[in-house]
Amino acid sequence: MSNPFENASEPQKSGQEPKAGGGAERREAIRRPLRANAMVLLPGQPGRVGKTVDVSETGLCVALTDALPAGTQCLVGFELPDKAGSRKRMQSKARVVHSVLSSQGGFKVGMQLVTPPDDVVRALQSFIRE
Repeated sequence: MSNPFENASEPQKSGQEPKAGGGAERREAIRRPLRANAMVLLPGQPGRVGKTVDVSETGLCVALTDALPAGTQCLVGFELPDKAGSRKRMQSKARVVHSVLSSQGGFKVGMQLVTPPDDVVRALQSFIRE
């Protein structure tokens, strides 16, 4: 099995590079690429399976088949590797910030974590600073 982090670039401080189309990036947290299983749960609906694109201490981007409207409240679960290389399941409430069409098909759904549990915050901080 190939290493999903093999070609990953170093984390970058967002807000310093313009987005495609010339708009300024609004994100201030450092993002780190992460390709891992994710699940998005909406009240009264079946779970939506996806893959993470990147994570920060304050949010994440998940590749999904369908777009979600901005402002949608959800529960997001994802796998985060630890220093030993094993994957730990994380879960937090989140709010959809945007959904954009992906060149690989589907949508990239940006989410802001809403009052994430302390263990999720610590794990994200550790992963991003590795």
